[in-house]
Amino acid sequence: MLDFVRTWLFPPACVACDAPGPALCAACAPAPRDAQTFSLDGVPGFALGPYDGALRRAIVAMKHGERDPLDAFADLLAARAMIDGVLVPLPTSRGRAAERGFDQAVELARRLAVRRGLAWAQLLVKRGAPQDRRTRRQRLDASGRFAIRRGAPLPDRVTLIDDVCTTGATARDAIRVLRAAGVDVRRLVVLARTPPDRRYSRTQAGERHAVPTPLKNV
Repeated sequence: MLDFVRTWLFPPACVACDAPGPALCAACAPAPRDAQTFSLDGVPGFALGPYDGALRRAIVAMKHGERDPLDAFADLLAARAMIDGVLVPLPTSRGRAAERGFDQAVELARRLAVRRGLAWAQLLVKRGAPQDRRTRRQRLDASGRFAIRRGAPLPDRVTLIDDVCTTGATARDAIRVLRAAGVDVRRLVVLARTPPDRRYSRTQAGERHAVPTPLKNV
């Protein structure tokens, strides 16, 4: 009943462009050609597209507490991402999850696992401040963000899942922790990736967005 009332009061619309319909309309959803592949500490990575444009707006809406994009993102990942082993989300901080009402990486992992008939596990716990409050240098220098959840059974191989790969420092930290525990990290799957040749600035909303690095005179 509550879902019916909510739908009647707030008709579904694209979180990126407000067009009536699905949470991420066909015009705003990343196309297969937008996908990016990369490598991080020897782990093959996959992103639906660059952290820009409509994809960025949809991810920011999710980061601000919108649940509607989660299913749309899970559908796209289920159709396009290669998964090897158990899905393991890179959790956000407890405080940030409380602010949003959910942990986006955990929700993505759960939804993707259902769509692909895969196992998933919350192996990691997050420590320290949220990454979006740190400068690029602080992101790269920080370590010890994750610990293995006490008592969690460790699978032989895993695929990590997160929303955005910025500097890659967070994923590297998770890879190190899991490898030290004897887990083979086979893949990294994210919604979007910020190109490595860009720096970051803070918007009034507290979000970091990519700014092209100025060209030097030659």
